[in-house]
Amino acid sequence: MFVHPDFRGTAFGTAKALWDVALEWARLQSISEIFLGTTKKFLAAHRFYEKNGFVLLEKESLPLQFPLMSVDTKFYAYLIK
Repeated sequence: MFVHPDFRGTAFGTAKALWDVALEWARLQSISEIFLGTTKKFLAAHRFYEKNGFVLLEKESLPLQFPLMSVDTKFYAYLIK
């Protein structure tokens, strides 16, 4: 998920609004886990993920079918309640 720099930050709430929609959609689809990969340089994204309940995990803990991208070096999981 990417948000244009002009619309980032808590003043806009864009990332949170997008996350809320994605999470609701996942719940409606009976999805129980979300996994993502990112690079070490996206520090603001890491803060967003962690603030919103994602847990850092090791690459070896990803599901076998997870589509690995060569640029991704950090991985997160979110368990949907």
